[in-house]
Amino acid sequence: GLLIGTPALSFSEKDYAALKATNECRNCNLEKADFRNSKLRKADLRNAQLNSANFTGAKLRGINLSEANLENAILRGANLNRANLSSANLKGANVSAAFLLSADFRKADLSGANLSDANLNGANLRGANLTKANLNRTLLRGADLTGLDLSTAVVEKAKLSGAILCKTKLPWGEN
Repeated sequence: GLLIGTPALSFSEKDYAALKATNECRNCNLEKADFRNSKLRKADLRNAQLNSANFTGAKLRGINLSEANLENAILRGANLNRANLSSANLKGANVSAAFLLSADFRKADLSGANLSDANLNGANLRGANLTKANLNRTLLRGADLTGLDLSTAVVEKAKLSGAILCKTKLPWGEN
């Protein structure tokens, strides 16, 4: 006979429902959940020591997370293309290897965030805080980095061709 398997869901249905209902989900697992084009403005998804919001591999394309609290959240490998993360708190978040094409990070706090190997081509980072952020091997082609202070950020092997670097402070001096 023919066996038809259903794909195993990695995320908690209870956590997913709670987030949709209350706009809050601390210490939750939403790994591989589909939130494409969802509106989670001002959502509380922080990881304060014992809590963890895990979005590894989640589909977050076009999501509105403006003003959301994603402190220490794990967004590794997530698809956040065209996401609105303006004024979001992403302090210490792990956003490595994530897809952030044309994402809006205006005035977002990315201090201490791990953005290594992420694709931020075309992203808007005007007014973002990138103090001690890890931008190792990050793709920033065509990204707007106007006026940013990247002097304490790790930018080894970052791809900055075509990036807007007007009045940007880089580890090797102002551009």
